[in-house]
Amino acid sequence: MNLTLRPVVKEDIDFIVNEENENFHNFTTKEKIEEEINNPLIQYYLLVKDSILGYISLWIDEDRAQINSLVIIKKYRNKGYGIKLMNFMFDILKEKQIVDLTLEVRPSNLAALRLYEKCGFKQISVRRAYYNNGEDAFFMYKRLGSG
Repeated sequence: MNLTLRPVVKEDIDFIVNEENENFHNFTTKEKIEEEINNPLIQYYLLVKDSILGYISLWIDEDRAQINSLVIIKKYRNKGYGIKLMNFMFDILKEKQIVDLTLEVRPSNLAALRLYEKCGFKQISVRRAYYNNGEDAFFMYKRLGSG
């Protein structure tokens, strides 16, 4: 089976909830994810081969987008799937004529920082005590096009 990116459907919600709660320090619920996948400004995509390898959640508004979360399932990490997921997502955003892409990432999340830097993101500021545990966030930016 080829590597593909597909939109999340209702049957994927439990998977997303489990991964969000396992990978991030904030607790999420099935209701919150259902609300997000029904919100026209938020889009979730799954990276799929024989099974789900990971996913990305985006907030898209006019010509700007923000990555809300990106997860590669633990057993598939360090195999290049993060870059493949980002490249699929860049193609989708360019089709939607998105010009500016941002994200926040924990300074302690070195694997994510390396991925984002490899994909051309630059740190532009620090958001102090951004996360609920008091950790700062690096605010990162990538220009995708000229809008």
